[in-house]
Amino acid sequence: FTVKGLGKTELTSTSTNVPGEDAGSTGVHDPNMIVAGMNARVYFSQTCINGTYNNERYSAIQLVGRTFSFTTDISDAGCGCNAALYLVSMKQNTDKSKCHDYYCDANKVCGVSCTEVDIMEGNKHAWHSTLHSAHDHSGLGAGLGGGTDWNGPRDWSKWDYGPGGKCIDTQQPFKVAVSFPAEGGQLKGMTVKLSQKGKDCPLSVSLNTYNDMAEIQKALTLGMTPVISYWKAKDMLWLDGQGSDGKGPCSTDSDRCGDSVKFYNFKLEAMPGQPPLPPTTSPLPSRSEERRVGKECRSRW
Repeated sequence: FTVKGLGKTELTSTSTNVPGEDAGSTGVHDPNMIVAGMNARVYFSQTCINGTYNNERYSAIQLVGRTFSFTTDISDAGCGCNAALYLVSMKQNTDKSKCHDYYCDANKVCGVSCTEVDIMEGNKHAWHSTLHSAHDHSGLGAGLGGGTDWNGPRDWSKWDYGPGGKCIDTQQPFKVAVSFPAEGGQLKGMTVKLSQKGKDCPLSVSLNTYNDMAEIQKALTLGMTPVISYWKAKDMLWLDGQGSDGKGPCSTDSDRCGDSVKFYNFKLEAMPGQPPLPPTTSPLPSRSEERRVGKECRSRW
């Protein structure tokens, strides 16, 4: 598929969702739409070679001073579901991990820690955007939802964001734009903005007081790999719970999780006043890889 401003991009799907559990399926549909099934996890890559994993093939997108945007449809993901698009330092990770694909994150899901930037973890009732240094499991988050006897972020209300929401009606697709503003080359934080056609009240959060911002800047400068995942659990109240204040959206995680979620209209651009993006190029595989990619990836999808 194509990321406008970046060029041709491919997907590598993990075969192991968590150690010992097979991953769900993912496909690329027209127009450049990624459809992630339940228990799927996929990585933006320079090259897809079926049945093999190599950290050097993963994308390393540099995002300081840039905005990355996409459209998502999570209308079928209820309480207890988690549709996520996030960034991790996979390109720099040389440990295969317990998932055998070099995956890493701040919670060591596959046994390896690395810096993680959650652009979105959400469903049609809740939303979290979070910064994590490599060993900070909780991180600094913002958005709506979460909590049992404690309160998660309350930047928006369930009337602003949710099914029939006045600003973001999650029964319909909406646009997500994440920006990493910089001044004099210094990262100032992360801003996430949600907007929707026909609505005049976009929602946004800014995370600019994280103690480990220097680590986030280093990871973004070296280049991070976008990851898409979709999963469910009976204990997702950390994401969508009502909290002790009762202002969160979900009392129990018993809603239906649809078969898939969608992501499309990907775009990368420089923020105003920042250096322009370099010309888009598509990495050329070797002749042997080209034959394998052409044959095996077409067969896979």
